Amino acid sequence: MREATQAERQRFYSEEWKKEDLPVFILHTLSLREFAFDHKGKGPSDRYNQFMTPEELTDFLRNKSPYAVYGSVALYERPSKREKWLKSELVFDIDAKDLPMKSCDCTGGDVCEKCLNDARQVTASFADTLKSDLALKNIHFVYSGRGFHIRVADDSIMEMGQTERSQIVEYMTGSMIPPDLTMALGYSKVFRDRISRTFEQLSEEKLADSKIRKSLIKKITSEKEKVLSAARKGRFKEIKGLEGMGEKSFQKFLGFLTRLNSEFTDGKVTIDTKRILRLPSSLHSKVSRKCTLVRDIDNFSFEEAIPEFLREGG
Repeated sequence: MREATQAERQRFYSEEWKKEDLPVFILHTLSLREFAFDHKGKGPSDRYNQFMTPEELTDFLRNKSPYAVYGSVALYERPSKREKWLKSELVFDIDAKDLPMKSCDCTGGDVCEKCLNDARQVTASFADTLKSDLALKNIHFVYSGRGFHIRVADDSIMEMGQTERSQIVEYMTGSMIPPDLTMALGYSKVFRDRISRTFEQLSEEKLADSKIRKSLIKKITSEKEKVLSAARKGRFKEIKGLEGMGEKSFQKFLGFLTRLNSEFTDGKVTIDTKRILRLPSSLHSKVSRKCTLVRDIDNFSFEEAIPEFLREGG
């Protein structure tokens, strides 16, 4: 992954980008969205743009070849002034570089196919919960260049405010300890699934960040399979009964896992009803990848997002 040159951006938007690559859920609401552009790689400073037709957007992209293109998740009566809010998609931003745990050694803003695949798996897991627990159906996936966006456009959630969206984030991530850990259904099951997934990936070194004493960390690590099995089945008394655990250490342990859970997605993005996101079909110039609509999240190939100028350059 490398930064695209201005000439490569010009080539991408003049030869490769086409309006047919815009997802239908954006195409049908194009004139109601705010568009923003980053022309110099310093952030989206060109805001409050409105395009009445795909042809207008096409002309703009071919003439300007921007560094980055964004569209609002919100629909407005007056998007050029960001006024008269109508409704907003429910979105989740799963960024590979920000995952609390991953199967690679990437640091800073770097990403690789391994951590991108980690992000893809988190995305698929979230989608399963959205479908099975919240009965949502109009769910779209976008490979954003360094991670994935989930964009939900069901009417039942698009008019929700920040409070309801914040509650959905807590539910989806398992970042809130339920009052009754023994419940078999509802949120407690999601919580157990998320806690188990996080604990399974947790290294002894990472667990040291929980501020639990070292001897107990050794005990938890040595009996990891037992702890994992108990968490999956909701038998938290067994975990609390580990030698040296106690109530205070148990709460620290659960609290640490829930904090990690909350970091698998950027909750600020989900609750922001006026957020802008990278436009599917546009070029992420920082990494030279196409922001791509993903039709099958379980079998997505990152090869699909490589622009022609990079393929031909070897």
